[in-house]
Amino acid sequence: MTWMVSIISRGVELCLSDNADYLLTGIDGIGHAAVARISERGPMQHGESDLGYRLQPRHIALALMARGGDRAAWFVRRAEIMNFLRASDAPVQLRLARGGWIRQIDCYLSGEMAMAPDNRLAPLWQGVGIELVAPDPTWYDPAPVTLQFDGGGGEATTVPTLVPTMVGSSELSETRQIAYDGSWEAAPVVRVVGPIQGARIENTSTGEKLDFAGVTIAAGHWYEIDCRYGRASVIDDAGANKIADLSADSNLSTFAIRAHPDVLDGKNALRVAGTNISAATLVRLTYYTRYVGV
Repeated sequence: MTWMVSIISRGVELCLSDNADYLLTGIDGIGHAAVARISERGPMQHGESDLGYRLQPRHIALALMARGGDRAAWFVRRAEIMNFLRASDAPVQLRLARGGWIRQIDCYLSGEMAMAPDNRLAPLWQGVGIELVAPDPTWYDPAPVTLQFDGGGGEATTVPTLVPTMVGSSELSETRQIAYDGSWEAAPVVRVVGPIQGARIENTSTGEKLDFAGVTIAAGHWYEIDCRYGRASVIDDAGANKIADLSADSNLSTFAIRAHPDVLDGKNALRVAGTNISAATLVRLTYYTRYVGV
């Protein structure tokens, strides 16, 4: 079964492998993201000490043939693909689909888009070479996963429930297990809707938490916690910065759903707790399943 490869630009999708207008002849750079080790060496040390690693930006090369026809038809096709991939501050999404699954990555045109204006040997088709760079080298399933805990005992969507429990009419204490099948960690966006006092969201499989001990979120108001790298923040419904309401030992910058083997079989146990709740109270986590390569 072959992959379907497409580019999504400003919400519009262009298939690069439909075998009608575009023939994909090659794609490279989609496997495991490049890794750089971090090390240090002391003045009398033999060898060096390994301090960890960082994934590097991903470089993807696409080779395809674009249908032209006569000279006018070729320049229409040429303009189409240039418009989709033109330099911009907004990323485009490269999407791969195969056998029922979809993987997507945010990227930018990097370097050259090679398109010869004429092909004397094959006037109906022209070769196109595209170089893309993905600053975040991990792929993701574009369908978001949402897990909701609420004062009415709401159920999760798209993930299984293990041990849901409600304690009393004014206390929320609920644990659910996520069977995470990604190969890279997923940082969630969490919305906490009041009324609730002392909201606490914890991944008991890793010990990481988001703790608002002593903080009350009133009815009709909410806090949103973004755990994604470079976007880590806590704001309320008025747009005010509430990061100071997190306890000092919270893990805003590292809180994530972890993949196997960081968490055995990807089974992350999430616990949400708080007091002075009502039927309007809810805590919603949203994330994208991420992959280190395809």
